[in-house]
Amino acid sequence: MNYLIFDNDIYYDSNGKTGILPKDKINSFFGSGQEFYVAVIDTLQKQIVAPEKSPLKKDEVIASSFTGDYLTQSEKISANLFQVIAVEKSKVAEVYKHLGFENVKFLVPYGAALREFLKASGIFTRNKTIVFLDHLTNQVLLTIFNNDIFTTPRRLSVAVKRVVSELTRSEENYNALNKDKEGIGFLIATNSREIADEIVSSSIETKENIVCFPDSYPALTGLKQGKFSMHYLLPEQFIRLRRLKIFKKRVFAFGIMAGVLGALLIMLLGSFSMNKKALMRLGKLQFKAASGSEALKRAYGAKYKDILRRKSKQDIPYFINSFIKALPYGYKAESIIIKKVSGASYRFEAIVSQEAKYKPITKLILPPLFRQARLENILVKGNPGVKVTLDIF
Repeated sequence: MNYLIFDNDIYYDSNGKTGILPKDKINSFFGSGQEFYVAVIDTLQKQIVAPEKSPLKKDEVIASSFTGDYLTQSEKISANLFQVIAVEKSKVAEVYKHLGFENVKFLVPYGAALREFLKASGIFTRNKTIVFLDHLTNQVLLTIFNNDIFTTPRRLSVAVKRVVSELTRSEENYNALNKDKEGIGFLIATNSREIADEIVSSSIETKENIVCFPDSYPALTGLKQGKFSMHYLLPEQFIRLRRLKIFKKRVFAFGIMAGVLGALLIMLLGSFSMNKKALMRLGKLQFKAASGSEALKRAYGAKYKDILRRKSKQDIPYFINSFIKALPYGYKAESIIIKKVSGASYRFEAIVSQEAKYKPITKLILPPLFRQARLENILVKGNPGVKVTLDIF
């Protein structure tokens, strides 16, 4: 990850390696496809009173605090009090021009990044106003912090004695602008041991009231440590992101709708398939049930007949009498035999012959009792005859 302070030169911390390089060398140094967290030095600040409970009115008040040449971000300081931090549009455009819009993850004020460093260091207290002198190799930046509120960084030369005199002047100006605050106590913080020693030797502050940090670029450390709610975008970039966000929402909504419709379609097809299978299975079961019912009916019928047959005794004389009475004129019974075949089954065998050999043959018609009888034409003593066989159950 790359952390930058974007100024006339670029102060960088790239994967733990720090340094300074000209702006025209940035692309050759970092290459393409990098991610940057960027802080800009030249900002303007105002403290604005706005109605917190009316978001629309609050936004109108904050938006009117600077002209259209600036891009603004605000942060809440206390109830109905907001700090508005403005950056020139040209400065923001320059950052994106050199680094690329997609590569800049955060673009925040230098003062906000430095404030995160002070909070993490443990000296950010509410009973003293902090004056930070940031030695950036070729210049010194002076920023005053009163709780979360900070001033626009002042650019000082690297001459140590000049820095000390500007420190005194800045404290006097700050006291003059904040007359309502009595007895303002300053805590001096810096990342230059030389500046700290000069302040002590000039008797501006005691050694106990000065904190010296070893960090070469404290604001870059703050960029690493902090979580920022602000990010400066040009209007056209903001519109582009808004359209992209709307597009993503629509795609997401379409995806959800397509997913729901797909799920419903799957359920419908599944239900149709299940219904079809159920109907086919029901048809098979109904056919099986009908077949089983018919088979059962036949089995019951056969069983009933068998029961009746077993319970009833055959009237053998009745069969004989019925047969003899049914013989037409000209036929005579040669023999009638009834023999037991098996169990309760009997076989009726009768042989009949025609008396006159040369008379026309008369058809043998038997009573309904002999409907299942088998008739076989035979010769009996040289005359035409018939063998009648009937199984009696």
